[in-house]
Amino acid sequence: AAVRGPGRVHLLGHSLGGQIARAAVLRDAEPFRSLTLLSSGPAEVSGEQQQRIELLTAAMAAMDMGQVWDAIQALATPEELAEPDEDGTRADAALRARWLRHSPAQLTATGRQLRTEPDLVAELAACGLPVQVVSGERDDTWPVELMDDMARRLKAARVVIPGAEHSPNTDNPADTARALAEFWQAHV
Repeated sequence: AAVRGPGRVHLLGHSLGGQIARAAVLRDAEPFRSLTLLSSGPAEVSGEQQQRIELLTAAMAAMDMGQVWDAIQALATPEELAEPDEDGTRADAALRARWLRHSPAQLTATGRQLRTEPDLVAELAACGLPVQVVSGERDDTWPVELMDDMARRLKAARVVIPGAEHSPNTDNPADTARALAEFWQAHV
């Protein structure tokens, strides 16, 4: 996502989007006023996530998307299964419908990117662009400690959103919005 200020834009990337945003800045930092990396790490995802991606990739090669969804749900822990919404409907029906709209080729390419992304923190630091690293208190995609270290290496503003995990914008939208607005306002 990009938010327009006078002239250049504030660029924000979440998760894989953070790696894509970083690549855009490394290609040409001139259009950007700042970069916010939201729950996005310095390089490839954690070892546990790499194993999950490899398993998912193999499953998509052998099954259709509905079968893969069913297998994922069968392996999910009770905490990972969606709770009913306030109106009593189950969010997992919407998630399943969303899953079925994905292209296996796109998911395979995304998985490959997440498993092999190199550490480009030094190159990003050399751009001189103001950077903010935001995450929740816990993250199973990139350990929070890696994001802490990345922020130190970038000399970046670092914000940990209380009560949040990999999607702080969903888990704690008010604190996430406040952190983004304050950073962007400081770099108008």
